Amino acid sequence: MIGRLYDVLHRATTSLLRLEGLIESLPGRSVLLAAMRVREAQASSRIENTFASVREIALASVDERGASSESMEVLRNRLAIEYGLASKLPISARLLREMHRVLIVDPGHRPGQFRDRQVCIGDQHRGFSNARFVPPGPERVEACMTAWEFFVNPKAINAAPRARLPYLIELAMSHYQFETIHPFSDGNGRLGRALVTLAPVKDRELRHPVCNLSEWVQANRQEYYDGLLRVSTHGEWEPWIRFFVTALAQQAEADLNRATRVSSLYDKYQKLVTTRGKSILRIKLLDHLFDRQVVTITIAAKVMDVSYAAAQAHVIAFETMKIIKPLSDKKYGKIYVAEGVLKAIRGQGQD
Repeated sequence: MIGRLYDVLHRATTSLLRLEGLIESLPGRSVLLAAMRVREAQASSRIENTFASVREIALASVDERGASSESMEVLRNRLAIEYGLASKLPISARLLREMHRVLIVDPGHRPGQFRDRQVCIGDQHRGFSNARFVPPGPERVEACMTAWEFFVNPKAINAAPRARLPYLIELAMSHYQFETIHPFSDGNGRLGRALVTLAPVKDRELRHPVCNLSEWVQANRQEYYDGLLRVSTHGEWEPWIRFFVTALAQQAEADLNRATRVSSLYDKYQKLVTTRGKSILRIKLLDHLFDRQVVTITIAAKVMDVSYAAAQAHVIAFETMKIIKPLSDKKYGKIYVAEGVLKAIRGQGQD
């Protein structure tokens, strides 16, 4: 099987390393990675039929009261990914529970806790007898997750010795197994895809979180679900692994184009804002805009560590340079949006 998968494994590995190399070579790498994270969160949520534009996600980060429930849900997806990346924990059940607490706010779905009831995948109204898939019962979730944890941490003290496979094959297998266990009552798909981004960094296979799945899967959603199911019903590992690794390769190639696009815009704006005596402060504000795409004067003051009046002057300068524009004409509490950054992140003709 490994021999038959060599072509796609080589393509995915090469594409991921090229993407990581490009990001390593460019200034402002954090802003490039932030652009990829927001698209990953958006696409992963879309697979679950939750839709919000990149612009709406950005606005939700500064105005929760005015945000739709969909944009807040996608924002929490992004925050859960960022929480996982910042955590010192390895890929583990504990890390997943902590990320789940960030992702899910509905107490009915037990944020941060494994499910305590049986669930099924498919039409909930037709019942278990007509379900597409029925995961293990709640009494088995803890044991299943312990076994999964040993698989993803083969060097753990109590892990049974086993033969190792190429890393991307093991990543495909662990993703399938997590989705099959379905340990939470909600958020399993988003967390499972977030793990694809986190695991290579935690396992030191990659230095940066460039291994993303969701945007490509979003366009091939039915094949994704069918592939997962065929492993369960027919033991078809090889087609699933080929699909999964192909997704990583093609997504890395798409992200190469995005990284180039975002980096070019960053260079253009950096030259605009860099003036004698103000460059360091303005670069801080520019980095924030590429990271979050929106800003208020209060946020700008905090980002640059300056007074409100000084921050206001810098924000007005950015508006004059057409880097940002206000959402409204109101005098106080204006929210400014970096439309050019949003466009670079999402790509022409995408939302």
